[in-house]
Amino acid sequence: MNKSNIQPTREKILDVVFELIYVYGYNGTSMSMILKECNIPKGSLYHYFKSKKEMVLAVIKERLSPSMDAFYDFNDNENKEPLNVLIHSILKIANKEQLIKYGCPLNRLNQEMSPIDTDFEDAIVPIYNHIKAKIIFLLNEEKFNEDIDVKELVEFIIATVWGALSLSPKQSSANRYLSTITHLIKYLKSLKK
Repeated sequence: MNKSNIQPTREKILDVVFELIYVYGYNGTSMSMILKECNIPKGSLYHYFKSKKEMVLAVIKERLSPSMDAFYDFNDNENKEPLNVLIHSILKIANKEQLIKYGCPLNRLNQEMSPIDTDFEDAIVPIYNHIKAKIIFLLNEEKFNEDIDVKELVEFIIATVWGALSLSPKQSSANRYLSTITHLIKYLKSLKK
């Protein structure tokens, strides 16, 4: 096998841990599950990471943060109304089967771990604030009614989207998500001048 086709061990560990934590949660993912999925000896795993916590914090920094940043990339939307750009981003979630089934991976980890471990909160809050700042920057270009506080509106938008994605896998569906989001979109459009 060509060495260039072999994924470096550390990167493979992070990818596996991301998938397992996303599906089973932090507490539902055991070290034995990680070792089995990575198909590496325990010593190799501990060569890169001292603990499961260290692995997951690396996943937040190296997998979740870049993917959230890319998902909320509004730079290639010239000549489009800012609100429509955001609406497009919110709607495209319905086409992402894993997001519909398991919800936002950042929010899931935040809900599970931030209340019990400040290291997770310290890792997650800056990502949330970055996403919020990007949406605020986008919507500051929109012409809303004068009484609209864009910062508060963005908090509401994120809470609504994450809430719509927070149902259990058996309760989740693209149609159910779109039903909730349709009401959000109608509300947002009603705020424009």
